[in-house]
Amino acid sequence: MTGMLRLVVGLAAGLALTPVTVCLLRRTMNSKLSGAWVAEVIVVVAAAGAVVALWTPFAMAFGAAFALLGVPAAAVDAAEHRIPDLLSLPLCGVSGVAATVAAIASDDVGCGLRALAGGAAWGAALLLSYLITGQPGPGDVKLAPSVGILLGWFGWSWVLGGFLATYVLTAVAGLIGVLLRTYSFRKGQVPMGPSMIVVAFVCGTLAQL
Repeated sequence: MTGMLRLVVGLAAGLALTPVTVCLLRRTMNSKLSGAWVAEVIVVVAAAGAVVALWTPFAMAFGAAFALLGVPAAAVDAAEHRIPDLLSLPLCGVSGVAATVAAIASDDVGCGLRALAGGAAWGAALLLSYLITGQPGPGDVKLAPSVGILLGWFGWSWVLGGFLATYVLTAVAGLIGVLLRTYSFRKGQVPMGPSMIVVAFVCGTLAQL
C-alpha cells in the first residue's frame, strides 16, 4: 500500500473513531463542550489517524489507543487542567497489553520488555517529581506510563528524548499561555498532558522514518 493510500485510509479510520472520542470527551469534561471544541477534536483525531497509518503494523495498536483515549485526555487537560482516570488508566492498560501482544507476535520479547520498562521509567520520574515538588499533577503522572510504553517500544533514545521534549514543549506552551494570560506558572496551571500526547505522536512517527 502506497504512502498516500495509507494516509487516506488512516484519515478515514480517524474520522470513524471520532464519534467514540467525542462521546468520551462529553463524559469526562465538566465544562460545556462547545461546537468549535468538538470540531477541533475531530480534526486532531482524523489527523492522528492519518499519521498512525504510516506506522508499522505492530505500532498501529499503540497509535489507535492514543487517538481514541489520548487525544480527549489532552483536550480535557487543556480546558480544565486535569486528566480523567476514565481516559488515562485505560490508555495505560491498553498500551501495556499492546506492548505484550506485539512483542509475542513479532517474536521480540526484548522490545516488549523495553516498552514496559520505558513506561515504568516515565511513571517513576513524574511520580517522584510530584512527590517532591507537587508538579506535574496526578493526572499527568497517570498518563506518563502510557507515553513511556509507546516510546520504549522504539528505543531508549526515544524514551529520554521524548521526556526532555515534553518538558521543553510544556515550557514553551506555558510561556505563550502566560503572555496571553491563559496560564499562570505561579498557580501551576500549565497543562502537561497535551505536550505528552503531541510528543507521543511526533516521536512515534519520527522513529519509523
